Amino acid sequence: MPIASFRLIGLLLLLPALALAGRNDRSHAAGSGRVQTDTGKPVDENGDAPPPVATDFHCDKPANMVESMVCQDDGLTRLDNRLEKVYTQAMGQAEQNRNGAQAKLVGEQKRWVKSLKDCLKNEDPHMCLGDAYILRISQLQAAWSLAPSLTPLRYLCRGQPSSTILATFYRTHPATAKLERGNTLVIVHQGLSGSGARYVGQGVEFWIKGRDASVNWRGESLECTSQPTP
Repeated sequence: MPIASFRLIGLLLLLPALALAGRNDRSHAAGSGRVQTDTGKPVDENGDAPPPVATDFHCDKPANMVESMVCQDDGLTRLDNRLEKVYTQAMGQAEQNRNGAQAKLVGEQKRWVKSLKDCLKNEDPHMCLGDAYILRISQLQAAWSLAPSLTPLRYLCRGQPSSTILATFYRTHPATAKLERGNTLVIVHQGLSGSGARYVGQGVEFWIKGRDASVNWRGESLECTSQPTP
C-alpha cells in the first residue's frame, strides 16, 4: 500500500480523538476529574459519587440564557471557575461539621444559582452577573473563614436588654464582615458611604465610625461601641 494511503488511514483514526480533545465543554463534571458511567451519572476517579458543584453549567449545551452568557463571556467564565474553587473549599469545611452544614450549604448554593435569572431583568445583565459572582465568592470566603481576617471586635450595643455583636472583618474583594449576634450569623459587604465604613447584607446595616457603630439589625436600631481588646 502506498505511503500516502497509510497516512490517510492514520489521520482518519486520529480524527475522533482530536474532536473529543477539542470539545468546548466547560462543565464542572469534566473539569474536576469526573467521568461518566454507562448510566450517564458522574462519578469521580475512585468510583464514588462526586460532591455537588457550584453551578454545574454545561457550555456544550447551555440550559438557559444565564448559562449562555456565562459561557460566552471570558470574564464571567473566570469568575465561575473562581467560585468553583472557593465553593469546593467551603464544602471541605462543611464536611467536618456534623450539624448538617453540608446540606445547608448545598441548599443555599442552589438558591443562589436560581437567583441569577433575576439579572436578566437588569439594564446590564453581564455586570449584574459579575457582581453576583463577586459577592457570592466573598460571602463564602467570610462564612467559612477562607480569607485572611483581622482580629475580631466585640461591640456592646445599648438597649433593653443590651446585646453584643462579634464582628470579624475579612480581606476579600469587596471587604466582608461576619457578624455574630447570639445564635444568628450574617455576612455583610462593604458599600459606599460618605464617612466611616458601611457594611450591608442580609437585612443588616453595620455602619462604623471610629469605635462606634450604628446598626440596623433587620428593623431593630442599635447603637454599639467596640470594647477594648483583652
